[in-house]
Amino acid sequence: MENKSSETDYKATILVVDDTPDNLRVVSAILVDRGYQVGKALNGQLALMACKHLSPDLILLDINMPEMNGYEVCKKLKTNPQTQEIPIIFISALDDVLDKVKAFEVGGVDYITKPFQSAEVISRVDSHLKLRSLQIALQAQNDSLEREIEQRQKIQEALELSEAQNLALLNAIPDLMLRISADGIFLDYRMAKNSDDANQNSVRANLLTSFAASTSSPGSDRLSPSYTNPQSNPHLKLHASLFPEVDRPEQHNPYIGQKLTDILSEDLAFWMMHYTQQTLMTSQMQVGEFVQQIDRRWHGYEARFVKSGPSEVLAIVRDISERKQAEAERLKTEAILRAQKQQLEKTLSDLKQAQAQLIQSEKMASLGQLVAGIAHEINNPINFIYGNVSYLKQYAIELLKALEFYQHEFKGGDRDDGDDLDLDFLKSDTQKILNSMQNGADRIRKIVTSLRNFARLDEAEMKCVDLHEGIESSLVLVRHRLKREAGDRQIQVIKEYGDLPKVMCYPSQLNEVFFNLLNNAIDTIEEKLKTTTGSSEAEDDDRGWIRIRTETTAEGTVTIRIADSGLGIPESARSRLFDPFFTTKSPGSGTGLGLSVSYQIVVQKHHGQILCDSTPGRGTEFILKIPINPSEKE
Repeated sequence: MENKSSETDYKATILVVDDTPDNLRVVSAILVDRGYQVGKALNGQLALMACKHLSPDLILLDINMPEMNGYEVCKKLKTNPQTQEIPIIFISALDDVLDKVKAFEVGGVDYITKPFQSAEVISRVDSHLKLRSLQIALQAQNDSLEREIEQRQKIQEALELSEAQNLALLNAIPDLMLRISADGIFLDYRMAKNSDDANQNSVRANLLTSFAASTSSPGSDRLSPSYTNPQSNPHLKLHASLFPEVDRPEQHNPYIGQKLTDILSEDLAFWMMHYTQQTLMTSQMQVGEFVQQIDRRWHGYEARFVKSGPSEVLAIVRDISERKQAEAERLKTEAILRAQKQQLEKTLSDLKQAQAQLIQSEKMASLGQLVAGIAHEINNPINFIYGNVSYLKQYAIELLKALEFYQHEFKGGDRDDGDDLDLDFLKSDTQKILNSMQNGADRIRKIVTSLRNFARLDEAEMKCVDLHEGIESSLVLVRHRLKREAGDRQIQVIKEYGDLPKVMCYPSQLNEVFFNLLNNAIDTIEEKLKTTTGSSEAEDDDRGWIRIRTETTAEGTVTIRIADSGLGIPESARSRLFDPFFTTKSPGSGTGLGLSVSYQIVVQKHHGQILCDSTPGRGTEFILKIPINPSEKE
């Protein structure tokens, strides 16, 4: 009947076992009238089976039954853990004392002798059901109490373990611990003790009690730090630096109960009060560092402030002088390493620039020597041709006059050798051939002059030159690239020359800059034409264009703008355009030296500027600003 007695609508189940059907009916009727639920069994075997299904709250058992008497049924029920707690009342006609004694020995709780009175049966059944209900309730309370005791034991063990861990943690802290009130009163402090101190356990136990209390009563014992040799415990140096007047800390401490301003230095007291107030206002841990000089030596402290009560703070102070010294040494070493790294990077950058300049200089020197050699070799024979063309024209005119005279004088004679000669055509065509020869020779002479102007091997010093000549000579060298194949439309060169004065400069070096920029412009235009082959954009754009514009500025400089209609330069690459060996061209198409050397020539050699303005997909413009007189510009 576990938890059944508390339910007002619950009806107890009673199993009646008797081999006489009349007795079953009589007893069942009595119990049903009383409000119980009744189960019936005519023999012992049926009674055992009924117990498994009904789980009765009480059993009325007859003794004299065939095959299995009441005593045997009771023994089997008491040996079964599921039924051994069910109370059994024997009802029998046997009224001998021995029968009753045996009934109680096998586990019966009561004995009713037949014939019986219904009131007696009801009274005994009610009593034993109530008793059973009380037993169940008491057992439940006992079980609950045992569980509670077991739980309390576990909590106690966990508490003891936690206290032991907290104690071990507290014992392991090697720092100075202070308790400070909200108004700056020094409550107490404690230093870690050495393991060989005999009073260590008792002092530390008192310490736990002291720190657990939010405030200290006026009559309570104050904690004082234990004394150990400063050589064996380096943390006592912190105590000595904070409280230099205390020689023997285990003696009575006159500072407890006084204000921090009366104990510590003014700066240190102000610093600790600041963090104390911050901790009390925010209820959050505060961490601070303090440095002070004692005996010409700098001491550093790190303090952690935690709220330990409504109006007090626990401060854990650690000496970080050695750590600060190590950090200072580390920062010093890092600074030295950074300086060395910067120096190495500068040296590497200088080496790269020198290498780039050397490579480009050698390349341009070789190109200049080649150009100068070709110009020299072409110059002599073309002078022969150019110088004799005029005489040849004069001789041809005289010969044609003589031929005309001969034809006129012998006209109408017997000879007809000159009838097939078209003298008029010969005169006009000869004149055209000679003019073409003269124009071609003149053009070759101009090309040779441009080549010699580009090379300028004899001009190592600064000279006043016309920059337009240098631009023109550079265009001569790249003219073959403006039209790659027969039938192609060549890249259009748009010249917008202003009225420039002669500029004091290194002519061959500026020619090298023009040459590099023009080559880059042609490269990017060709690259764009490859990517737009067959598109309407390629048809509309023909083969692209290069625009060269020159002008003079009010700042005493000349500006040369070289723009193209190529691919343009991505934003991410513009910051590195003038770095040595950096190129935006495809692998194998560029060395990354042209713009780097051009930057050195314009900026470092001529004290000018080289700027880049580019729009991806629409083209790039390089702007050169060269001082007319570099000495005045400096």
